[in-house]
Amino acid sequence: MVMGGQGNLRGVAYMATYAVFQSLVWVLVRLLSDRYAPELLVFYRNFFGLLAVLPLLWRHGSMVFATKRPWLHGLRGLIACGGVYSLFYALTNAPLATVVAITYLAPLLSGLMAVLVLGERVQRLHVLALALGFTGMMIVVQPAWAGGFTFGIAAALLGAVLTAAAFVTVKVLSRTEALPAMVASQFLLLVPVSLYGALDHWVWPTAHDFALMALMGLGFVLAQAAMARAFTSADATVVLPVDFLRLLVATLAGVILFGEVPESMVWLGALCILVAAVLAAVRAPRAGPVNKS
Repeated sequence: MVMGGQGNLRGVAYMATYAVFQSLVWVLVRLLSDRYAPELLVFYRNFFGLLAVLPLLWRHGSMVFATKRPWLHGLRGLIACGGVYSLFYALTNAPLATVVAITYLAPLLSGLMAVLVLGERVQRLHVLALALGFTGMMIVVQPAWAGGFTFGIAAALLGAVLTAAAFVTVKVLSRTEALPAMVASQFLLLVPVSLYGALDHWVWPTAHDFALMALMGLGFVLAQAAMARAFTSADATVVLPVDFLRLLVATLAGVILFGEVPESMVWLGALCILVAAVLAAVRAPRAGPVNKS
């Protein structure tokens, strides 16, 4: 971990890059959703994402297939695929800013799952963070649900839960698996699964839309790489507040491209969730020296 001013600046820059690229991906999904089913968009995101990581496969060769937990890679792939399907459906059936705000729940829920599944220690601050995050979630979804149940909001919530579960599986895999295997396996598993789901909705895209789909896949890979760099450059408490830029970009795009003006409650709820995520990232000081081996 690079500590200090330079590391923090790099972390903030990387997190801002992640926020912009991730927002771009969601805007592209929303633009393309008028002409293509979510299942088809999920496949093309995965397909072009795989093309973007082919250099990684070429460079590391058989290392990407060396794994001690193939079943866990498979489980992670299925969970991640379900999460992507849910979020893509939500993006086509709910306000963009509302969906983005709900996605902030994922790191909070992953912390709760780590306590319940992995037996990690829970701190009072993290309990407070979870309560604040849940309150923020209720504030965000209240305007959308005021007129009745909506599948778009429900899909966004399901997507946040599945994304959190994928985070936990990645955490477990990181104990024994090499990074190339973790990155490549996601796409190697998701491409055939998402292709099967897309066949019933198959439509050949136009050249223009094909380019947008390629940009969507590349943007996703760049966003994930930037996020990983952010967390290795600075503490989570430093970089997580920058993630609020996602909501700003998504809101601006929603207003300009789709005429969606979010209610003030969405901003308030998203702020509560973001503060909760920062609190959840605070670690208690260790009692003894840290082993850095």
